[in-house]
Amino acid sequence: MKRRKFLLLTGLASGSILIPSTLYFVSPGVKQFAALLIEREFKYLKLEPGSVTHYVDDYFAAGGNNIMASLRWKTIFYLNMNWEQSNLIFELIRTFLLSSDFFIHKTDETRVVRYIGLYNPYKSPVPNPFSYLLYPPDEIGEP
Repeated sequence: MKRRKFLLLTGLASGSILIPSTLYFVSPGVKQFAALLIEREFKYLKLEPGSVTHYVDDYFAAGGNNIMASLRWKTIFYLNMNWEQSNLIFELIRTFLLSSDFFIHKTDETRVVRYIGLYNPYKSPVPNPFSYLLYPPDEIGEP
């Protein structure tokens, strides 16, 4: 092997190791990215200040903080994916709406959306969004 070829292969190998690891550590935190995603998706809603960050903290505390989840979120960040392309983003956004008072106020987009508590179908401060208590049958009508 010639010296030039060795130096070229060594440079490519070190670059392939250093660049992804540098991007991982230099990229913004996962929680900041998740908060930006929610605010971008719901820019038409009036979100209570601080409620999105509180929700994101609760969401990631409940899901655990491991390296693989962080790597998945940062990959989504660099690929600039949206909710249609990633199930993780869709789940984050869906759970935010279920964890807020958006459905309690009958999806009124003019009201301020407040975070109540992390949605859990078995023990949740948020009632079922499709309940007949919130939407009586006489108000729903036929499709």
